[in-house]
Amino acid sequence: MILVSLSIWGVFYIDDLESKISVLGIVAVIVAAFTSVMTVNINNKKAREREYELHILKEKQKVCEHFYNAFFEIFKNVKNNRDGLTKKATDEMALFKKGLMNWGSEDLIKKYVEYEDNLDINKGNTSAILNNADGFLRDMRKELGFKDSKSLKLMTLLLTAEARAELG
Repeated sequence: MILVSLSIWGVFYIDDLESKISVLGIVAVIVAAFTSVMTVNINNKKAREREYELHILKEKQKVCEHFYNAFFEIFKNVKNNRDGLTKKATDEMALFKKGLMNWGSEDLIKKYVEYEDNLDINKGNTSAILNNADGFLRDMRKELGFKDSKSLKLMTLLLTAEARAELG
């Protein structure tokens, strides 16, 4: 408002050409300084936001690592015909749930509860359990910023060639 008033005063109320140029020059310098300050502030704010987002992503990665540790521990033990729920697997799942409460999105928390419920519902149905796990693994990857297609089957990484052929 002050700059507009100063410009109008300089153009319409000052008769001397050199004075008009001086007033408009002062207005231009103030506008340039203001623009520079605003640009620096905006860039700093965006840098802080990126830093914050990176921090959150790193925390989410740590949380997901606990799930993967438990998941692979259970998978390894079941494959070796042992009880899947070892102390290590249980501890890792507890850390995962704790981290999920702090760093997981509402959507991922809902997906995990759904995943856990489906484990109980589909006991004994290997195909349903694998499909359910595959869906949750894709949801976790989505939370970490990956964009996987529907055709990606992450569980096939864990299966032997015969098991993949058997499940289709």
